[in-house]
Amino acid sequence: MHTVLQADGWITVGAATVRGRAFVDGKLLDPKAIAARFDEVVAADTTSQASKTVDSDWVPFCKTHTPSTLDRVATTAEMLDGFFAAVVISGDAMYVVADGARSIPLYYASDGPIVSDRGQIVADTVESEVDPVAESEFLLTRYVTGGETIWTEVGSTVPGEVHRVSSNGVCRQRYQPHWPGGDVAVARSESNGTRRANEKILQAGFETALDRLQQVADGRPVVIPLSGGFDSRLIAAGLVQRGHEVIGFTFGRSGHPDVEVSREVADRLDIQWEFVPYTQHDWAEWYHGNAGDEYCRRAFSGDALPFLAEWPAVHQLKTSGRVPADALFCPGHTVATPGERLPQFSANGTEMAGSSDENGDTIEPTIAALVEYIVETHYSLWEWDSEAFRSAITKRIRRGLLGNRSSNAIANAEMAAAAYERWEVMGRMATFTNGDLRVYEDAGLDWWLPLWDPAYAAAWQQLPAETRRGKSSHTALATTYYEQAADVSTKRATVTDRSLSPSDRMCALLRHTPIRQFTERDGEWDPPFLTRRSAWNKPGQHPLAWYGILPPTVRENIDQERSLYALRTLAATGQLDFSDPGATAPDGRLSLSVDD
Repeated sequence: MHTVLQADGWITVGAATVRGRAFVDGKLLDPKAIAARFDEVVAADTTSQASKTVDSDWVPFCKTHTPSTLDRVATTAEMLDGFFAAVVISGDAMYVVADGARSIPLYYASDGPIVSDRGQIVADTVESEVDPVAESEFLLTRYVTGGETIWTEVGSTVPGEVHRVSSNGVCRQRYQPHWPGGDVAVARSESNGTRRANEKILQAGFETALDRLQQVADGRPVVIPLSGGFDSRLIAAGLVQRGHEVIGFTFGRSGHPDVEVSREVADRLDIQWEFVPYTQHDWAEWYHGNAGDEYCRRAFSGDALPFLAEWPAVHQLKTSGRVPADALFCPGHTVATPGERLPQFSANGTEMAGSSDENGDTIEPTIAALVEYIVETHYSLWEWDSEAFRSAITKRIRRGLLGNRSSNAIANAEMAAAAYERWEVMGRMATFTNGDLRVYEDAGLDWWLPLWDPAYAAAWQQLPAETRRGKSSHTALATTYYEQAADVSTKRATVTDRSLSPSDRMCALLRHTPIRQFTERDGEWDPPFLTRRSAWNKPGQHPLAWYGILPPTVRENIDQERSLYALRTLAATGQLDFSDPGATAPDGRLSLSVDD
């Protein structure tokens, strides 16, 4: 039984090894202090051997456990507000801990001989085989849910859980649930009084998150990947109001809506803004160079596709000295994101006010309808037709929706919304979305997640579903902060990459960074990227230009509408070689190994 922890920053105190930071009663603890708290757990009296029943949130690995050490580890983790991971060794067991966002994932062999921060190391150690269901899920979504990986004997941590791993198997205990709106649905109207109360709840959570962010930054500048949406501008505006130094950056093709909104927001907030242009030629060199190969190898742990979009920009900003080497990077990932995809629920001829899915259709607030919606919405990188996989994935999605609740818990639209957001947070968000933190680590940079701060997450979960859907409360908060910090109208404060007009895209450079006219576009007045969103998946038209990682012959051989994410899932599982000029990809339905 041993650990193989390769990332920087792991600190061992006695029986506990920890990476990350967290707050307790307003005090910031470093990894050494956190490890000391976990070490005290195993140093305590563990003579009590009484057993109790445990309901796993995802997979019932065990029915009973001896509660002493597991309970104490979970109680210790529950006290920590921050972003950390821990491995605690006690007797013949190892306890692996994830924070509520699973910001630092850990992987382990299901029978306990090894824990690592690299899934591939565990798989190689136990010579694990590929799990056809998990691999198929990865191919269709770019992530694996439920604390599993594409390998049969390799498990991973889950947000807000402690896993006890030994030769007897795995026992899981949840210490931080995610169930927005609470277990009892209450009909709540959106009156002015209620709306103001909701805004105050979320604002209080955000202000606490900012307090903690500034303590972590400790006077260092905060660097924000400033996109065209509301999340990153909320962090930037909040810090600007407090007088904290902020640096924004973005990347891609000049003229891309994300770039031009980012340019405007930075200008109006009067903060330093850095832009890293991407070309297809650049991507060919970046991706296939030694650094790209090494990053992709280290970042893939069998549960999520490694992030690529930010990787070149972050490295260039650091190596060129355009951002301080000791800066704190804060991406806009947020607990509010699942609200963007809340389906529209109908019940007894009525609809949950204002909620909608992408097609404007309504579904019943039932487990069966939610499962179908998730399959159609998220398992869509490839076309597929497999009853065996549909049956298997239905069970997996149900576990993600319900946790240890019965299907009867989904009795109305409010509860259905909570279940859907739980599925996204526990699966998609915790694996794929937070995966770009590995980009910062690869560049040797420090990071923090202010919009996943436990205070903000707790505030978000107190809101009724009608204010979470579409991230409406979160968006309203971002609009308010940006209006005040940038001194702009509400109309202008709500402009995003999706609503920016073509004329604004044309004039943004001249309006907001005119000195760049002679460097960024080589004196050309027309922005080089004005492609419509509907054509972005075509290899030559993507705003990130990242189809350049494919050799020209491969680009000609593939379906021109096929997402690069889909092709990369094939490459990550060894089914497509991007360095082979003669490589081809499926044109039609993907054949799933689960059918074999």
